[in-house]
Amino acid sequence: MSSKKDLKREYKESARPMGVFQIRNLTNDKIFIGSSVNLDGIFNRHRFALNAGSHQSKELQVDWNASGADNFAFEILEELEPRVGLDTKKEL
Repeated sequence: MSSKKDLKREYKESARPMGVFQIRNLTNDKIFIGSSVNLDGIFNRHRFALNAGSHQSKELQVDWNASGADNFAFEILEELEPRVGLDTKKEL
């Protein structure tokens, strides 16, 4: 059985899904496009900011407030596979 320390280390060393994503308004098809080296983390960050009313995109925030969270889809457009020597931030 793995210790907490081992599990923590394994988590930190594991590759996160990275790539290009969109947040799509299902009522008017407006989209917000972004990229990240941690797609799960960026989705959480955007949801948190939108729910808190403090998202960097004021237009997206207005639509979120008007339409509600259920009318938005968080979608991965393309995942980038990690490779040795790849400058991930440049690629994204």
